[in-house]
Amino acid sequence: MKRLDSYIGKAVLGGTLLAWLAVIALESLFALLGELGDIGRGDYGLSDALSFALLTLPGRAYQSFPLAALLGALLGLGGLAARAELTAFGLAGCSPARLVRAVLQTGALMLVFVLAVGEGAAPAGEQLARQWRAAALFDDVGVQRDAGFWVRDGQRVIQVGQSAQDGALLDIRVYELDSTPRLRSAIAISRARKDNDAWLLEDLRRSDFSDQGIEVDRQDNSRWATLIDPRLATLLTRDAGTLSLPELGRYIAYLQRNASDAAFYRLAYWQRLTAPLSVLAMLLLAAGLVLGPLGQKSLPQRLLAGVAAGLAFKLFGDITAHAGLVYGFAPWASALLPPVAVLAAGLLLLKRYA
Repeated sequence: MKRLDSYIGKAVLGGTLLAWLAVIALESLFALLGELGDIGRGDYGLSDALSFALLTLPGRAYQSFPLAALLGALLGLGGLAARAELTAFGLAGCSPARLVRAVLQTGALMLVFVLAVGEGAAPAGEQLARQWRAAALFDDVGVQRDAGFWVRDGQRVIQVGQSAQDGALLDIRVYELDSTPRLRSAIAISRARKDNDAWLLEDLRRSDFSDQGIEVDRQDNSRWATLIDPRLATLLTRDAGTLSLPELGRYIAYLQRNASDAAFYRLAYWQRLTAPLSVLAMLLLAAGLVLGPLGQKSLPQRLLAGVAAGLAFKLFGDITAHAGLVYGFAPWASALLPPVAVLAAGLLLLKRYA
């Protein structure tokens, strides 16, 4: 039976790798096409667009793996069914439960590699790609390793500690220089957010330096016409994809300490935790489909059904995520609902046809 498990596992693994490469290639092409509109802005050229697409490749590969697992299992198991090998396995004593176990064991082995990509290479690549892109698109911008950045605006030098998902800026330092250049004032701002044509600043502490001494002023709220280009703040927003799971947990705690909205990041945290369950649920669904309605269908029909199921899963996941953010659902519930729904569908198919 171990040889049979290995044979089934190789079929699923080969189909999944083939489907994964195809999906990654398509997503990379679309990502590159999306960057073409920025070519010519600042110093951003075709080589920068290609670098951006390559650096974000691990992240796209990680996000697309559930769909690849579904398509790959349909390819592998469907090929066995088309050659009547699944029927032969059944006559040899291989039960549907044993088949599903072999598929899930293969999925668990693949997940070891996929999680290493998703929690290692993907966040580092995403962060480097954003920094590279920002530095090429905007002049006088320096990006820090911890996702903060520096901006030079005339006689101002602005340091931003964090750029939140809602567009707000946290832990800001503004240094104003005179023509010497010599430091004229230093301003610390806890939080800034865009409001129509102005920036609303919270907890502003200003120190003005002169030959007579230092004058200190503090304001709970202030309004500035300009601070930084809002497009730069959006571009350098600390996206959940730039953080590993432990870093994401620490960042959520940081936002909560600063009374900032962390709902989006809490949802992303739970989505990352439930990602392995999504992959296993897709494999279970594929096994149910092959043992059931798709067992004797042609390859194009199986692929079409797999793509439709994958798109439905993504759409359902997006709907539950947005609904959870809008209506304040628990993030674990919004993240768990899509894979649990797929898991239930797979179990129902297996119960009906196995």
